[in-house]
Parts: sequence; structure tokens; C-alpha cells
Amino acid sequence: MATVSLEAFLVHLIHKAEQTRGELNRKKTMIVELRTLEFWRAIIAECLATFIYVFLVCGSHVMWPLYSINTLTKSFANGLAMATAAQCFGHISGAHVNPAFTFAMLVIQKVTPLRAFLYITAQCGGAIAGAALLYGVTVPGIGFRENMGCTLVSDSLSSWQGMGLELVLTFVIAFTMCSTADPNRKSLGSDSLAVGLAYLVCTLIALPATGASMNPARSLGPAFVSNTWTNHWVYWAGPVLGGLLAGLIYEYIFDSPKKVLPAIKERDDSDKDMSEVKDDSDSKTSSVISPRTQIPQTPVQPPSAGGPYYRPLTPHDGGSTMRPHSRGTYTSAKYIASPGAMVSHQQVQPATTYYSTLPRGSGGGTYRSWNDYGSSTQFKF
Repeated sequence: MATVSLEAFLVHLIHKAEQTRGELNRKKTMIVELRTLEFWRAIIAECLATFIYVFLVCGSHVMWPLYSINTLTKSFANGLAMATAAQCFGHISGAHVNPAFTFAMLVIQKVTPLRAFLYITAQCGGAIAGAALLYGVTVPGIGFRENMGCTLVSDSLSSWQGMGLELVLTFVIAFTMCSTADPNRKSLGSDSLAVGLAYLVCTLIALPATGASMNPARSLGPAFVSNTWTNHWVYWAGPVLGGLLAGLIYEYIFDSPKKVLPAIKERDDSDKDMSEVKDDSDSKTSSVISPRTQIPQTPVQPPSAGGPYYRPLTPHDGGSTMRPHSRGTYTSAKYIASPGAMVSHQQVQPATTYYSTLPRGSGGGTYRSWNDYGSSTQFKF
């Protein structure tokens, strides 16, 4: 019982140390974060990822002569563009590529306020740059400024209905991103592919109704370039609320359970239960320890009062040895005692004399050379 209590106490101390280390990491000041190279790499990654995403998504909306675009084409472009951005930059910045998701991570304290602010700034800047580049390489050639992929609410829906649809679909996307980013979740496939498929299916639903934004930066880029601000607030209010709701629900309800160590009372109860376990072989009380806390014990050879201790030799001509050309070396690191009666360990003297240091004929025993070992069955001092 005492052993189990001590082990549980040590595990409890280790858990507390890990918690303290995590709290210290979370309390790292934003000034220190600013001085790290990884922080600025993440900011640049968010800007570049959003740039690529907006350029590809809005490019799928451009109407070229003699070429028709359907809903399925735009939906696949949206999903695959997000999967590409997530695969390229997910290991650097997390590939938020969405101010709504970044704001949700800020509320549940997954990112610092400074990182969230710069993430959102980089995302908006990358979206505007992507839409501007698309405008420069396509619109002068075809002359249709309205085909920049601007998101507009359908005439069949009110602004509030459009906001509600954006809220629900952004909730689905943000919830998918939270689940794929969960460190306690066993990997079941490609995270970037899962996020891309979520964007694809949501785009299929929302494209005829609201233009399928689910991302304030995606709506900001083409709206800024084409100067189209009709119901633009819908594409900020809906996605931000949907992402926030998904982050809170996943964090406090569906997040993988953390490892909870037993309290003092639980340890006392476990000690009481263990005292009732009997060993059938010797009728002694035994303690049941979790396999996670078992420590393998190395068997110790008991002292012997038999023959002298000797180091066994191995055949030298390439047999059973890793050093076939080293005839003057022992290939065994252990001394073996001849069988005999067991004695106390205080009476056993360590064998400290090596074969190479003994003079011939010393020690009162026989002394054989290495070459003579083949005809000898025992080497003794």
C-alpha cells in the first residue's frame, strides 16, 4: 500500500510539473513572442496562404468567353484551394486563412492577442493582394469587373437569413478545423483534405444563396478591389459568430478528455482495495500496480562461495564473436562464479585483476595462453 501511495504521489507531482510548465508557456509575454523568428514566419505564412486561397477561389468565378462555369466547378475550386493552403502552411502557422477561425482561437486562448491581431491583419492584406492580382491579370482582357467573385446575398433571402446561413456553414468549417487540430486526437487521415472537403460541401450549399463566403477575408478581397460593399456586414457577422460558437463548443464540450490523476481520497480507496487482494501462492498481501507504473527488475546473480570468478572466453576464429581479428580481447563483459554454496555479499570480493596483467605462474593456479584455450575447459586464476 505504501509503495502504491508513493508511486501515485510521484505521478501526481509529475502531472503538476507539466501543468506548471504549460501555464508558464501560456503566460509568455507578447514582447518575447515578437522577438522570435517562428512568430514572423507564421505571420508571413498566413498572408501568403490567404493570398493563394483568394486568388484561386475568385479566379474560378471569372467568366471567360466561350467557357461556362457551374456550381460544382466553383465548389471544387474552393475546397481544393483550401486543402492546398492547409497542406502548404499548416505546419508553420496552423493555416487559419480565416479571420473568423483566428478570432475563435483567441477567445478560447489558443493564441495570444498579438498573434491574433497580426494574423487577421495578414489575412486581410493577403486577400486584398490576391484579388488585386487577379483583377490585374484578367479584367483588362475580358472587361467584366463584376466577375471578380464578389459575395452577394440572393434576392430571395433577407440580410439576416444570409447571415444565419453563413453562421451555420462557418460553424461546420470551424468545428472541422478544431477537430483536426486537436493534439489528443488520433490521426485518421489527412487534416488538410478533411478541411478542404468541409469547404467543398459548404460551398455547394451556400453558393447560390450567399456566394459561399464562410470567410471574411475571402469577401473583403474582391469587395475592396471592385468597390462592392452591398450587405458586406453579413460576411463578417455570420462567420465570426459561427467560428466563435464552434470553438467554444468544441473546447468545453467535445475536446478530448485530459488525463486526470486520482485525488487523495481515490488513492486511499485504491489502497484499501489493494489490501484485500491475496496471492494464492504464498497467501501474502499483494499490491496491484498499473502496467504503466511497473518497473522491470534486473535479476541479480546471488553470491557464491564456489570456485573462483572467471571471465568466459569465446572462440576467436570468427565464431560467435563480433571481433574475429582481436585475439587478445575478451568478448564477454561479465565475470561468472562457479557453482557453490550461497554466502553473504559482504564475503564476496570483486574480481579486479585482468588476464593481461597476471604474470605467468602467479596466483598459485594454472595460467594458459589464448592459443591454448581451445584445449582447456576452464580458465582460473
